[in-house]
Amino acid sequence: MSRKVSIFCVFLVSKSVYNDDQASAPCSFTDTAMNTIKPSGMVLPKKMQDWAERTYNKAATFIRTISIAQQDDENDPEAISAQVQASDDYFFEQFAPKPPTAAENAIVDTSQLTIVKLSINENRETLHDLYVEALYTIVHKVGKSSQIPEINLIKYAQAAFQIDDFWHQKLMDKARKEKPPVVLLNVHLLEARDLIAKDINGFSDPFAMMGVVPGNRRRGALAAAGEEDTSDEEEPPASPNNVNKEQHPKPAGMLHRFSGSFRRKIGSKKGAKTENKAIPAKFIKASSVQKKTLNPKWNEKFQFIVEDVNTDKYHIDLWDHDDEEQSVIDAVTSLNEISGIKNLGRYFKEVTQSARAGSTDLVDDFLGLVTIRIKDIPSTGLEDWFTLGQRSEKSEVSGQVRLRLWLSTKEERISQQDDELLDVKQHIELIRQFALQEIRITGSPVSMFQGKLPDVALTILHQHAIQGDLTELHQIMCQWLAYSAMINIGISFAFLHDILKKLIDKWAPLQLEKSEDDMLAESFSVFVDHCKRVIESHQRTINTEKRIQLLSFENMIQCLHLLYESEVYSKCVPFRRSLKSEVEALLVQGARNEFKEYAKQLENDEFPAVELYSLLQALVTSCKKFSQFDPIFKENLGIESGALIYAEYDRLVHEYICSEMMSEKKGDLKTKLMSIPEDEATLVTILKVHFAINEFREFRQPKLKYKMDSLDWDLSFDRVIGKWIDIARNKAFARVDLACQLDAQIQISGSEIRQTSSYVDVCHIIEQMVTLWERTNVKNIGLRAELTEKLVNCICKVTEFYVDRVMAQVAADGFCGQLQPFLPPALINIFCAAINNAEQVRRSLAINDKLHLDILSDKYEKIVGKEAVFKKNVERDLDTCEKFVSEQIDSAVDRMVRRQMTQLKKHVFHLAWSPGACPVEQALKPLTDMLDAELSAVHRTLLHRNFVRVMHCQVGILLQLLHDCVNENEGLEPTFYQRLGDAWSILMDFFHADGKGITMETFGQIPAHVDLMRKLSINQMTTIKLIEQYYKDLLQEQNDVTECKYGILNVRAYYNANSQNLVIDVIGAKQIIPLDSNGLSDPFVVIELVPRVRYPNQPTAKTKVVSKTLNPIFDETFDFHIPPKIPPSAMVHFVVMDHDFLRSNDFAGEAFLDLKEVPGFGTAGVSNTLRQFNLVLIHPQHNYQEAMAVLESRKDDKDAQDFVKSLSITY
Repeated sequence: MSRKVSIFCVFLVSKSVYNDDQASAPCSFTDTAMNTIKPSGMVLPKKMQDWAERTYNKAATFIRTISIAQQDDENDPEAISAQVQASDDYFFEQFAPKPPTAAENAIVDTSQLTIVKLSINENRETLHDLYVEALYTIVHKVGKSSQIPEINLIKYAQAAFQIDDFWHQKLMDKARKEKPPVVLLNVHLLEARDLIAKDINGFSDPFAMMGVVPGNRRRGALAAAGEEDTSDEEEPPASPNNVNKEQHPKPAGMLHRFSGSFRRKIGSKKGAKTENKAIPAKFIKASSVQKKTLNPKWNEKFQFIVEDVNTDKYHIDLWDHDDEEQSVIDAVTSLNEISGIKNLGRYFKEVTQSARAGSTDLVDDFLGLVTIRIKDIPSTGLEDWFTLGQRSEKSEVSGQVRLRLWLSTKEERISQQDDELLDVKQHIELIRQFALQEIRITGSPVSMFQGKLPDVALTILHQHAIQGDLTELHQIMCQWLAYSAMINIGISFAFLHDILKKLIDKWAPLQLEKSEDDMLAESFSVFVDHCKRVIESHQRTINTEKRIQLLSFENMIQCLHLLYESEVYSKCVPFRRSLKSEVEALLVQGARNEFKEYAKQLENDEFPAVELYSLLQALVTSCKKFSQFDPIFKENLGIESGALIYAEYDRLVHEYICSEMMSEKKGDLKTKLMSIPEDEATLVTILKVHFAINEFREFRQPKLKYKMDSLDWDLSFDRVIGKWIDIARNKAFARVDLACQLDAQIQISGSEIRQTSSYVDVCHIIEQMVTLWERTNVKNIGLRAELTEKLVNCICKVTEFYVDRVMAQVAADGFCGQLQPFLPPALINIFCAAINNAEQVRRSLAINDKLHLDILSDKYEKIVGKEAVFKKNVERDLDTCEKFVSEQIDSAVDRMVRRQMTQLKKHVFHLAWSPGACPVEQALKPLTDMLDAELSAVHRTLLHRNFVRVMHCQVGILLQLLHDCVNENEGLEPTFYQRLGDAWSILMDFFHADGKGITMETFGQIPAHVDLMRKLSINQMTTIKLIEQYYKDLLQEQNDVTECKYGILNVRAYYNANSQNLVIDVIGAKQIIPLDSNGLSDPFVVIELVPRVRYPNQPTAKTKVVSKTLNPIFDETFDFHIPPKIPPSAMVHFVVMDHDFLRSNDFAGEAFLDLKEVPGFGTAGVSNTLRQFNLVLIHPQHNYQEAMAVLESRKDDKDAQDFVKSLSITY
């Protein structure tokens, strides 16, 4: 069967093509198909013709739906849109801002550079010399440092310098053969505290004697003399924590000979062997004497040569000075001149004045001692409070001494002629080499490096600083010199800022040599020159789209500002201008250079208008960077950079235009701009110039005057804009037509919504036209209002034209006339795509804000002095167009939904007449299943707004059917209507769909829903409830009256609970309406208790007739015997009538008194006093026909019929 259909369809298509080739006039598909099977001169019967037409229509629809549903990949929506845009040489797109040029994208981002080649010097010999220095530093480590093995340090250095094994071994041998450095111990004697008092005044005069005790001397001396170390004295503590005697070995070397201090032991054994060799007394130095204090402060520095770091010790004695005749310095000088142990003891006694002749006890002025092994001193130095130790058990000591000790070296391998800055320069190169190594290993951009070096590199640098006697200031200076030289490869300015801040904080005058200050000054000059070049060219060289480049530039400005504000820079680089003035000059010069470069690149003598546009476009692109750079200059330097640069741009552009306008060349700028363009190309170019000038002017500062203000081109540009709209209209219609011809399905990833490419093209046209209009600046306010109306009219016409084309195509595809209940999925997809396209275009009409109508109308009324009628016209056109599109969509949706009207009626009938025992949900299931199936077929393929439209249409039809059901079944039991009400509530929840469908607020705004709910509510009421509601509504209407049009009735009332009597006193009435020809009335009052169904046995009372008055006085009392419990809506009904003798009485007004308000009932309390009520007379405005109609329809209900009859009684 499918093969036959395929052959039949192919036959029809081929024959159609054949006929099209034969005939010049177009013919329909049906006519063509009929001609293929009808012989010439043959007349087919009418029924056969109708059948054939229906068959061919179905076949045509089938072919098209299949072709659309199974489009080939060649129908790419993007390619189609590109083809549509190219059809008119991109008429609308050519005004859009151009993307960044290749030159802008090619800006080198130094922050992303990585390191490939590590050599910092192309000279291999220089690199080898630096490597030897690193090896020499490693081999000759000093001080107690990290536990990193020496082999690891050497391996890291070899990797950092990229030295092969051959050269490594050769350079290592060279480093080992060089003379080792001389190790120096630096001692900073700071202070002491809590010393013992030795003088009678309760104080002491403390001074210190100190030196380096060479440990290898003692072992050598003992070996030469053939003695053993028999000393039983223990070494004093080496630190405040080492105070336990049992933890220390016995003293060695010179300490033994000095009995643990710098003095000979008293009472040594006679005949003992003595050392005849020279004693190292040159190691002993003394401090100044601090008079009368137990907490002396010296702040004195000493330096000693260390012969053996592993065995030598530092020793210090504190003494109380008592010899006023000889100074300590003189005594120590004498001590350093001796060469024998006897003379040493004699001069030491002179220094210390410690021994007391003729005394067997050791009584002296010794204050304490400290001994520290040299090898225990960290490479970073040591500063601490050290507890003073005893010289012997009899020594009385207390307190602590504060010392700072560090090691350094003096390299005797360096000759006097060598560079005095060699250590500093080598340290700089080592830092840089290790930094490059770390950057290479990580593979990250140079800007990511923040100075973090591994422990091995830090250890080598630390040892090099110690051996080169580089202070902390020197080391920070070297870091600055090393890293600031790497700015050309993208080192982070934030990192440089941190180093510079450390340098500034650490620097102080006279702490560096002049040559070192000169090095700093040179590095500062190089850095400042680099920053100046960057600032001057920042508009061209920095890509503001890359946040990292902006951040780097801001860090550079901060670094430069920090440098200029520092004392070190003012000392190193004197006689300089302020940073603000220098930067301002750089910004202006940079603007000039940039303008000259653009003018040279964009020169076009043949087309001066194109040259001007390109130049302005380049400047606008540059000005767009102001928003990124302005905060940087403002916050850090207080400079309005954008204003400075723009002012210079403005001056240069004005000079350029004036020069071009004075040119007399053929095709000059003046001729092009001042004449009305005849060709489209010239019009487009002038319009581009207009847009570029407007964009350029957007960057001006308010309330400032600019050179460009003197140019008067507005009239020329205004004429061009009006002409452009005319051309754009024709271009837009042509594009819409082509877009519909090339229409193709759009497949959005992750979405099943049906749309085609044509809506994209139409929305794009509208967007481009509005965007271009926003960029225009028509100076003549009246002309701008006129052109705005013209533009909107053009957009609306284009929209209506497109929607007509879309709906006509849907109809041609078979979506027209009376649709069958079942539609093929392909046709449903065509329907969904059509209304989705229309909805998307409708949304694109929301352009009021972009047109700035409020602002324009205010200016128009202020300048022109007339009402802004154009605004109403524009809003009317947009509303009319939007309404037209919505109506087209609603019409298509209505046709789609109404095809199932027959089934919907059947299901509503089933619901209404299903047995009462059947649950409402079950009775509704066939209907909800059908609705769900219908909605499920489109809910994924429709836009939400259109899907809700389908639901709205279904709701409207169901409301109509339910209305009809109620109207056709009047007077039934309330349960019938209750069932319909429950069913509709369930359907409301179905369409609400948990908030995804129609909102409950929207239901309240549907008139048919409100009417149905009111009608169902009334029909569900019992007869008594209806009657009570009737009177309740009348009472409410009386209470809502705001004016007395029909007069006031004065009555008094109270209820006597004991006698169960309701007393009503009718006093009188005022200002009742005249109903007789004499302008007066003959009023009387009828009193009754209502509802009558609640008080069936109560009589109706009447007052007397008061003739010819509008303010009658009745003064009559009436009693009603009723129980104290009042029913709902119970009240007294007063009817004022006009008495006529010859005809029926006339109605003058009525009033109601709620029994709840009467004293003695309910909340009114118990009272025997009449309470007066002034009741406003009313003529009911509402006939309450619905309630009456319901009551009338209940033919079998006696109460209902009696009530209806009672209303017709006349008094």
